[in-house]
Amino acid sequence: MRIFKIMTKEIKENLTDKKVMAMMVLFPILLMIILGFAFSNTFNNNFKLKDVKVIYTDNGSKEISAGFKNFIEKGKEIGIEFKEIKNIDQGISDIKNAKYSDYIVLKNDNITTYKNDRNGIDSNIVESMLSTFVDRDKAISAIAKANPFALKNITADSNYNFVDVVSLDRNRQPTSKDYYSVTMLTLIILYGSISGVYAIDSERTKKTGNRILTSPTKKYEILTGKLLGTAFSLLIQSAIVFVFSKYVLGAYWGSNIGIIFLLILSEILFSISIGVGLGFIIKKGNTASGIISAIIPFIAFLGGSYFPIDSISSKVLMQIANISPVKWTNSAIFQIIFSNDYSFVSTALLINLICAALFVGLSAYLFSKEAF
Repeated sequence: MRIFKIMTKEIKENLTDKKVMAMMVLFPILLMIILGFAFSNTFNNNFKLKDVKVIYTDNGSKEISAGFKNFIEKGKEIGIEFKEIKNIDQGISDIKNAKYSDYIVLKNDNITTYKNDRNGIDSNIVESMLSTFVDRDKAISAIAKANPFALKNITADSNYNFVDVVSLDRNRQPTSKDYYSVTMLTLIILYGSISGVYAIDSERTKKTGNRILTSPTKKYEILTGKLLGTAFSLLIQSAIVFVFSKYVLGAYWGSNIGIIFLLILSEILFSISIGVGLGFIIKKGNTASGIISAIIPFIAFLGGSYFPIDSISSKVLMQIANISPVKWTNSAIFQIIFSNDYSFVSTALLINLICAALFVGLSAYLFSKEAF
């Protein structure tokens, strides 16, 4: 009963505090709207290339020339400009002067490409596409030798697939509002650790801590009530943000909301436990909250809260990112939503709950040795 009373007190204080509610509810909602709109094009898969110009000389065989025409059509669909020239020396000279991204020369059954390192990114895009074309041509040649009759279907359809790739949700890719609905929710849960700090520090500043200890209330009841009350408050705030993102912004959260909320709950316990632990370790609430506010942006960055960290293409950074608990939580949620993959769930739960248990144990030990 005493645990329930302390828990109720913490819930009322958190949910009636206008500053706390603005920080924990309005702030992430505002970020979802702003970031979702600002980065909408970044998550748009229907992209067009700009200023990628390719010249080519076609002296190839009938078969390779016919296939190369299909390559040109595919390139034009994503914005690559093609220009045919007859003089090979002029083409090489234009590439040396970086007038074009690539120069492709077809001669009999061979393809030669010329590039300038000053056009590195554009040239790499063209080379990747050309490599796919060459691989397809090799596959057709191999099939022609093994089973010439099978070529009828392939040559009749320029988009013929040699391998069928089956996706669990072929058309679903995260949009900017999908992405930031998840990451802003998990980010604000991290900031919920500050509520854990002040759940302990408020008893010091209000001079009520020692009075509680003189009552029949046990220390474990106080600690349990504060942990559960602050965690439940953060769960309510998170639920409000979730409902807004799903039903107002229209963010996609998948079909298995139960597992997702289990992950969110584990992060809430992790976050509150850290805050309560620091509340006992550091006797000044403002100092403890300042330390948390300084650490969270780094942890959130590694967790991909601000943008997908794998877009940087750094193996070292990806390895460092593994130290961020929010990285595992975000990855698990995204894998569930967009791939129906639950392989990250156990890892994320274990990391959050083990860290929570360590800080709860530390808090219980420190509290048993001293008062507030």
